Amino acid sequence: MDGFSTLSGKWYTGTGDSGLTRIPSIGQVWKDDKLVEALGNLDELNSVLGVVASLYPRLRELIHDIQRDIFEISSEIAGFGMGFGKYKVEKIEKLIEVYGNQLDPLKNFVLPGGHIASSFLHLARSVCRRAERSVVSLYRENITKEDHVIYLNRLSSLLFVLGLWVNKETGNPDVIWKGKSK
Repeated sequence: MDGFSTLSGKWYTGTGDSGLTRIPSIGQVWKDDKLVEALGNLDELNSVLGVVASLYPRLRELIHDIQRDIFEISSEIAGFGMGFGKYKVEKIEKLIEVYGNQLDPLKNFVLPGGHIASSFLHLARSVCRRAERSVVSLYRENITKEDHVIYLNRLSSLLFVLGLWVNKETGNPDVIWKGKSK
């Protein structure tokens, strides 16, 4: 996590040019360290969610709230206490119920597609799964909390549900996987 100061007029620090970066909780580490990998995956997830918020204003407030949660997880992994807890997981579970109850039951596998915001929600889901895997790696070494892993697991489910919900709300059919053509 680089800290920038524009007081000097520079938008770069140059401190990472040697392949090292600084994590507050442990000091300097290589940029390919699994801690940096997890933080990068969470940052990428936040970026994709930013695209969703821009594309679909009806979800903007919800997405911004999720982005704040992801930033809190990143901050805790980096060594800052943020008080992230089970109540965040419960909030995501309630959202899954609220949006999921507005959908018809799935009878087929669906492919990402339909409305562009739905497609980006599916992309966010994929990035979330990768972020989850990298956070699990840290959890196995007691570097992060179980609540972080559970939150990311539930979040990927919410993003899937939201992708379906956006398609329904916009009148775009889900792209149904039909299997191999014969």
